[in-house]
Amino acid sequence: MTVPEPWRELQRTRFAELPLDCGDSLSPGVIYSPELRDWSDKATTSDQARMERYIDRYDLRGARILHVGIGNSGLAKRFHARVGEIVGTTIDEPEMQVARALSLPNYSFVTHNKYSGQNDAVTGAFDFILDNNPTSPCCCIRHLAVLFEFYAEKLADGGQIVTDRQGLEWVPHGNPARWGFDLDDLRAVGAVGGFSVFPMTNSIYVLARSAPPPPGARSIWANRLRRTALLPGKIVRNGPRTLARRVRSWATRSDPKR
Repeated sequence: MTVPEPWRELQRTRFAELPLDCGDSLSPGVIYSPELRDWSDKATTSDQARMERYIDRYDLRGARILHVGIGNSGLAKRFHARVGEIVGTTIDEPEMQVARALSLPNYSFVTHNKYSGQNDAVTGAFDFILDNNPTSPCCCIRHLAVLFEFYAEKLADGGQIVTDRQGLEWVPHGNPARWGFDLDDLRAVGAVGGFSVFPMTNSIYVLARSAPPPPGARSIWANRLRRTALLPGKIVRNGPRTLARRVRSWATRSDPKR
């Protein structure tokens, strides 16, 4: 693959510290150990949890969700019963084994390297694509372009690519620190890839072809009811401070003067 000129220009003007083409056509982006990649037996990270809370505010009935990097399949366990379909990808067999053992309806999973350009394993288009580490394991600008071609191919009209500031900034030991992107970096890359970037919260960034629609009132209220139902368990685990914080948060959202 020849690196398209817009990506060459982006490398020259913004990411000169990063290689244009790593030359690896077999395993691009696989730059750190399986122990660090494999999240099958680890807890959901805080950035992944924020992304899940973000999409939880939407009406997901009939929605197709692509989860890039399934980890412990926590997203599938949380959403499988109220979506059209969840498709997850991973490059690590232990994560596949966990997903296989769950046998969840509406949940399928495939081995796929998002930088490979071999995208036939992931079929159809998706309303939400969740990827909390889009650049941290990347190897070169060429394969970053391949990733954005993958996004463009798989994102449905009106769809959203959801990522998080924490995951975007994080870079594993051994990869150049410049792969840690800030919001302006993401905007620059998104523009070349055909997307605008919308900061939805202090942490959640969405790439989309047009401004994402807000969640409907009905789905917001359903989200609040789900959160309220979980509150007793959180109080038991975390104590009275959780209750006070939740009450203050609810009052702030409900006050029409705010």
